[in-house]
Amino acid sequence: MPQLAFANSFWHSFDVLEKPVKAGVRKAMEKFQQLTIAELRADKGLHLESVHNARDPRMRTIRINDFWRGVVLAPDDGSDTFLLLNVVPHDDAYTWAAKRLYTVNTATRALEVRNVTAIEQLTPALEKAAAAAPSLLFARHSDTVLRDLGIDDQVLPAVRTIVDKPQLEAFGTLLPEDQFEVLQYLAEGFSPDEVYRDLVVERRPADAPTEPNESLAMAIANTASRITLVTRPDELAEILDKPFAAWRVFLHPSQRRVAYRVSYKGPRRR
Repeated sequence: MPQLAFANSFWHSFDVLEKPVKAGVRKAMEKFQQLTIAELRADKGLHLESVHNARDPRMRTIRINDFWRGVVLAPDDGSDTFLLLNVVPHDDAYTWAAKRLYTVNTATRALEVRNVTAIEQLTPALEKAAAAAPSLLFARHSDTVLRDLGIDDQVLPAVRTIVDKPQLEAFGTLLPEDQFEVLQYLAEGFSPDEVYRDLVVERRPADAPTEPNESLAMAIANTASRITLVTRPDELAEILDKPFAAWRVFLHPSQRRVAYRVSYKGPRRR
């Protein structure tokens, strides 16, 4: 039977939906627990449909009702885990899905998403502006160092255009999550060794192979900080009933530097 997982982007959209739409989401999600993968693909009510011209060929939409659609990342590698990404109005669902690409981070092995269309469109203009800038935020870090921390070859040119921390934060919603967090840490003055220790080592599976070759299901399992996996039949209702804020607590790297200062021996208030 297929497994179901929820990305953080889903919770942001689900929490603000009206009750009838939420009920439609629950009904659609229950089918993932009741039907086989073949039955899911054939179910006319769910209407699992490919997204035309999607940058990620695994993108699918499902019918919630006549107006709302769910966006799903469907496995194409023999694994059985479907990832629910968003719930949005019909036309917006296809636009949102077409622009995004999900990849496995080469350092952490986690699944992360980028708005690949926006990055490609913005990078040339940013490169032109960066050429006239007196300094760049990540100039002191070599390409090799950034790649070792998981910055990939599509993101790297954009990283080389970033002038300061406000520009990084503004650009952050387009970047893959682990890569953006690495850049935040570096921008706050953490050394590459510290970033590797505190982020990469903490998140990367101990038995990860030299080259990333994980299935979608394995990548989802490696991304517990951003993806909620349904592991029991009775867990779906519990997950959907809990507000997004209850699932996640996030510290900005500048806060983490204070909270986890090595001189502290225990809990501390400031």
